This record gives sequence, structure tokens and C-alpha cells, in this order.
Amino acid sequence: MIFKCALPIFCCLTLLINGSIQAIELTDHPKVKAVADKLISDGHYSQSELDTIFSAAKVQQSVLDAMMNPAEYKFTWGKYRKLFLKQDRIDQGVEFWQQHQRFLERAESEYGVPAEIIVAIIGVESKYGKYKGKHKVLDSLVSLVTGFPRRSQFFAGELEEFLILTKENNLDATNILGSYAGAVGYPQFISSSYRNYAVDFNADGSTDLIGQVEDAIGSIANYFIENGWKTGEPVTSQPTTVVSNKVAELASRKRKVRHTAAELRARGANLNADIDGNEKLGVLMMDASEIVRDEKKSNQYIVRAGDTVCQIAERLNVPCGRLIKLNNINSKGDIFRGQSLTLPVKRADQVKPPKKKAATELVTAPADVDKSKLNQPTESKWQVAAQGAKKGGGKTLSSVEPEQKTNTNQSDDYPANKLDDGPQPVYFYTHRNFYAITQYNHSVLYAMAVYDLSQAIAQQRKSGFVTIK
Repeated sequence: MIFKCALPIFCCLTLLINGSIQAIELTDHPKVKAVADKLISDGHYSQSELDTIFSAAKVQQSVLDAMMNPAEYKFTWGKYRKLFLKQDRIDQGVEFWQQHQRFLERAESEYGVPAEIIVAIIGVESKYGKYKGKHKVLDSLVSLVTGFPRRSQFFAGELEEFLILTKENNLDATNILGSYAGAVGYPQFISSSYRNYAVDFNADGSTDLIGQVEDAIGSIANYFIENGWKTGEPVTSQPTTVVSNKVAELASRKRKVRHTAAELRARGANLNADIDGNEKLGVLMMDASEIVRDEKKSNQYIVRAGDTVCQIAERLNVPCGRLIKLNNINSKGDIFRGQSLTLPVKRADQVKPPKKKAATELVTAPADVDKSKLNQPTESKWQVAAQGAKKGGGKTLSSVEPEQKTNTNQSDDYPANKLDDGPQPVYFYTHRNFYAITQYNHSVLYAMAVYDLSQAIAQQRKSGFVTIK
């Protein structure tokens, strides 16, 4: 079958039958054929072997949809955190730790990565092995090579790595299940990570991250130490809503540590005295303000992760219909993070207020998350914590207490600029180990969720209980 098209994604979609393309022919997909040709030239496969494998592959529209809507891009920090900081996941983390204590202690001793970090990674990635993925990895990678142009080169490399991995380990490449991005097993390693960092931690002669949790434990520890984890160093400070304006100017959602402790102290950061002045830290801002602060642009709104059009309108007290019309937003209400929206001049208090509606945008979540709850309006965790701190209830894990200094890493010298609308920004000073966690997944939301979960599990294991929001 010869088929040419200038728009690869459109071509893929037009061939979909019940959500997938039927048998792949290498001559129809030059990027996949290039992978096959390299595997043959390198001596890993014969042409007939690859023809058989790719004849079983299908392009899955569900994979492309999931790749366009990852939870890290669609959720606010408060909503994302609640996906993973649930009591059942903490309870199961403690149980997992007890069941595999010997291997966790050995991994911590040999690699220097805390057991709670390893447990939290497995808890976030696969809920302790209960959810290892429902997509055929071959289908996922072929779908992303052919239908996701922005990262097709990366996934072509992963497809090559996957087929080498399965050949080396005598696995059936057509039936292995994983995530929509092609990650597998307890730790959800992509194929290149599997081949580079997986270890036979139980010394049984095979390295199996899908069926052997002991190998997963050792491999996660090995991954971290090879990607910059520093034994005994902190991950991040406690959150604070008050920093100097000069520190706030440096804040971002970027994962890298960029500023020396000496520079931050000069800007008013009250850091721990034992932090060396040459150590580089990040200034991370979560649930950042949405409103542009420049008075000349006071009629503009910058879209953030998790926003829907009518939620924005309700929060800013403007008519939703006018906001849509003014910005030529389509009937689906499609907007994107970072987009600048022009606000209507006429405020909503001059017109009949719209009825409140739950958010309707579709989001992608881990397999174990109750999807029926994803589109329900969710307050920021930070708003809840700030409001609840004065009610005398139990102290929350990582809760924000603006009036009380909770960690000597915090800076509470001066308040940062505050806005009338939207959640108040929350700041963290992140260390190199926070960056190491983002090497596993580049999202700062992911890294913070892993760290918070690790602390909750460790706290409950030690004291027998934990209070979370």
C-alpha cells in the first residue's frame, strides 16, 4: 500500500478504524522503516522477523490523545497532588515497605537513596505494581513515531531500544504492556532507561522490572545515583507564602537549580546557615499568580495549567460568553497554558451572573484514578491549608503557615507581591536532589508529589498515622 500525505497526523487519523490502524507495513511509514533498517544493519534482527513484529502493530488514537493531555500539563498543583497524596496510597506504601524491607534497606545502604523515595516512586508510577499499564508497548511507540511529529525522533530511538531489549531478553515484543509512552514494570522505565540502569538486584540471573519487585527497587536506586542524587542532602524546603520581592523575581516552574545560596541570601532569603554559599538552589513557585502584574496590561490574563474558560470568567468576575467571543475561542473552549486572554471591559457585576458549572475539559490521569472525579472543581491545596491553619485542627503535611516559620530554610523576611484574584503563590527552595527526581520525570509537579508522598509514608511508618489534605 503506497500512501503519501503532507500532514502526518491527519494521515494517521484518516486511517483509523475503531481507534487503530490495521497491520503496519514498513514501506508506508518511513520513520518506522528507518528504525527497522538500523536494527537489521546492526545485526539485531532479520527482515522477516521485523516484518512479523510490525504486522502486529497498530496505531492507537488513545495513545496520541493521552500524549497531548498529560496530567502534568492539565492539572493545577493542588489537584495533581491530590491524585497521589491519598490515604490508601500512603497505607499501601507502608505495607510495601514492610514487605520488602530487606531489599529497600540494602538499596539505601549500597546506593545512598532513601527507602521512602524508592517506595514513593513505585507508588506514583504503578501504585506498587498494581497498575503497570494497559497499552501494548509496540503499539504505543509505533503510534508516537508516526503520529506525534514533535517527538517522533525521541520515540523512534525508544522503539529501537525496546526491540533490542525484547530480543536480548527473549521477550515477545508484540504483547508487552506498559504506559501510553511505552514505560514498563514497577518503576515504569522507558526502554532506554531499562537497558542503561536496570540491575539484577536479587541475583537470580535475569533483570526483570516487570515481574520482580526486587530488581525494580535496586534499579530505581541505581537510576537516581547515576542521575545526580547526592546522599544525605535535602530535597526541598518547606513551602512558604512569604519571600522578598527580589527572591520572588527569580521564582519559576523550572526544575534546574540556578542560583547560589549566597546570591539568594543577598536578595533576602533566610536560608539555613549550614547551606554552603556556593551551593546552587532553585526557587520554585507553585500555583503561581495568573494575573499579569504590569498595570499597562491589567486587562490581560495568562492561562495556567488546569484552567477552563468559564472557571477563569467566574474567578475574575467577567461574563464567560464575552470572554469566549472576545478571544475567538472555539465552541469546545480550547485554550492553552501560557495563552494571553483579553478580558472584557464590562465586569460581571453589571450583568446577570452565569450559573456555576463544573469544569468539562478532558484530562488524562493514572490508571488507578477515579476519572469521574477529575472534572469536579478543586480548590488549591494551598488555599485549603492557609484557610484551615487557624481552625486548630491537626497539622498537615507540608501545610503552609504564613505566620509561623516552619523550617530554617524558609525566608519570611518580606511578603511577595499579592493579588486580589487567584491563589496566592507558594515558594520552595529546591536542592540538587529535587532536580534528580525530575530526571525521572521532568515535571516539577511530579517531583513534588513524589517527595510529599515519600515523607507521608515515612511519617506514617514511624508514628503510625499521618494527617494530609
